Amino acid sequence: MQSPIIMVININQPMETTAQIRAAKKFGPGYFIREQMELREWTQEDLAEVMGITLKHLNKILQENQPLTLETARILSEVFNTSPQYWINIDTSYRLWLEHAKSLKETEADVKAMIFERMPVRDMIKKGWLEPFKDTDELKARVLQFWKWDILDFKQVDDNFMQCLTRKSSAYNQFNASYAITWYRMARKVAESFPRSRYQKEKLEKLYDEIHLYTIKKNGVELFLDELQQCGVVFFVLPHLQKTYLDGAAFISGENPAIVYTGRYKRIDNFWFTVAHEIAHVLRHLDEETPFILDNLKDGERNELEDEAN
Repeated sequence: MQSPIIMVININQPMETTAQIRAAKKFGPGYFIREQMELREWTQEDLAEVMGITLKHLNKILQENQPLTLETARILSEVFNTSPQYWINIDTSYRLWLEHAKSLKETEADVKAMIFERMPVRDMIKKGWLEPFKDTDELKARVLQFWKWDILDFKQVDDNFMQCLTRKSSAYNQFNASYAITWYRMARKVAESFPRSRYQKEKLEKLYDEIHLYTIKKNGVELFLDELQQCGVVFFVLPHLQKTYLDGAAFISGENPAIVYTGRYKRIDNFWFTVAHEIAHVLRHLDEETPFILDNLKDGERNELEDEAN
């Protein structure tokens, strides 16, 4: 007889054209004014005196805190023997680069906000479900890989999973439900890695009727899980994610039912109650209309399915 398997899981961009490539850092007029000052060994006081402006005004120009006016460009052209257009071009190019960089930063913030709202990223990294990321692009790539998506679109979660989850309980809103579906996605990934035998419903029904006998046996948990595996049920432990408060779940993995225990309370009575509850869901409730059930057995909303499973 095989021993039961118990797992605890802590678990090409196209080439750009030269027209699309942007400088990593643009320099404004202040940088080039400083160059000219160094050549002449002028201090800021010297240049302010030559230009006929205040030291405070000059400092704003050198720090790129103030766009150049046409009058200032004309004065600079006279002082440094250039054209006014030279300084206007530098300043315009720099301001356009700043706006582009700001736009990119805002876009990255939007992407991050969307991901963090729908997935508990830090908790997933802590559990080893997501690799750490260096920037937004890397985070996005990790998320796409996790969901097996081509594009970042959480509407797929809403359309494919949310209705089923919220139909069973009004306790979920869009975001904590999304966290629960993220956990469910990880559970499905883990379930796929398990070997399994043919599912035998009659054998599971018999085991369910005898579950009380295993609760008083020495090594009863190990013996029971071994029998559960022989029934063709995939079983493993997967910790719940923050804000999900899950105790267990039941769903269909391929042609086999899967039962997941989170160990939320780490008590033997909670283990037996949760496993019995999920087996009841497997035997009575899983079907095409209800492909999965996620359970918060302490705080979750009561409904007909949960009362029957209890």
